[in-house]
Amino acid sequence: MILASKETAFLLRKHRFHEPVEAHFDTEGVLHETSDQGVVNWNQPAFDRNARRRVYAAPPLSLAQQWLREKKHYDVLVYRDYFCGKVGKYYATIIRLRDGAVSETRRYRSYEKALEAGVVKALKTM
Repeated sequence: MILASKETAFLLRKHRFHEPVEAHFDTEGVLHETSDQGVVNWNQPAFDRNARRRVYAAPPLSLAQQWLREKKHYDVLVYRDYFCGKVGKYYATIIRLRDGAVSETRRYRSYEKALEAGVVKALKTM
């Protein structure tokens, strides 16, 4: 399970991602993968109201992808280049489901980097 980066987590929160997750980035930007304080939704931490603006939930990229598809109507699909029998790099295609508008990311060496780039591009085009 690959978690979103801090920048992606910030964009998700900005676009009202409120799915409960345990992993979060603390006020110094350090990733914590499990909750030692009993909080199950880091988008709405109840233990410290002052930290609310600086603590970001870090969801798995697959959960962010599902949320974009189901709640925001953006489909992020990851593909791999295949040309003349040669397998190449990964890229993501973003489809805005309400009108079918399509955009793509650049090529990446790993599936996970292409998926995160697709999630970020979808969030930035909203």
